[in-house]
Amino acid sequence: MTILNEGGNIWPDETEDFDQAIIGDMMKQVNSVLSKTGAKALPIGSGATPTPGKRSGDLDMIIDAGKLIGHFKVKDAKAARVELEQLFQQAGFDTKKTGTSVHVKTKVGGAAQQVDIMVVDNGETAQKFHVHDIPKGSPYKGIHKQMMIADLAKNTTTENHPNGFKWSPYKGLVDRETNELVSSNLDEVAKILLNPNAKGSDLGSVESIVKANPKAQSIVDKYEGDDAPNPTWKSKKVAQVETLGDKQLARIRELSGNMLNSVSMSSGAFNR
Repeated sequence: MTILNEGGNIWPDETEDFDQAIIGDMMKQVNSVLSKTGAKALPIGSGATPTPGKRSGDLDMIIDAGKLIGHFKVKDAKAARVELEQLFQQAGFDTKKTGTSVHVKTKVGGAAQQVDIMVVDNGETAQKFHVHDIPKGSPYKGIHKQMMIADLAKNTTTENHPNGFKWSPYKGLVDRETNELVSSNLDEVAKILLNPNAKGSDLGSVESIVKANPKAQSIVDKYEGDDAPNPTWKSKKVAQVETLGDKQLARIRELSGNMLNSVSMSSGAFNR
């Protein structure tokens, strides 16, 4: 399974972290340039469900390679990325190109921000698979959800698919043996992998997957274990930061415990 990767910090001294409240303005700048191509860049990851007040280092977007190839009349996605970068340069944007992405520097509120536009096949379909619903405070990201879906696909069999499935973040659920598409509909995928009554929204996070299919907890346990088969799971987890409220609560509990111990000791001495 190939999972779309973020671009990293392309302009470390020139762009800034930004409040997700301005993502709409950043997207408008990008898509105003793209309007003449007939293609539209769509947000993925946290950019698809922005939370005002939460900060991001870049905005990840995805665009369909086929539409760009058709518009620019080039032979493949690689050539389309070259044309896409030139299009933004002609519009006055600073750009860079790495891998499958064209990086664009937007400017909102007097500061510069980084936008990563990934050019991939079946872009509009793939975008649906990279929209997450991560609970507040979760240590897991979208990549953990993708790893769980891939694991479930591998270990789920049906009468018509006795060898199981594979999860493609570009196409959807495919037959493990033939590579033929089984479904790109998230509701249908959820019913196959989770339970007959599951919905596509149940595939939104690690937590929702386990809730819909408790047996999936074994996948979490496997990757969290000392002999985890893939180090990516642990390395990509969100570091849990202890807030001031957490520290205050811990201190209250500590003091309460000390008081109870003191009372218990005093009571014991009195009874003697």
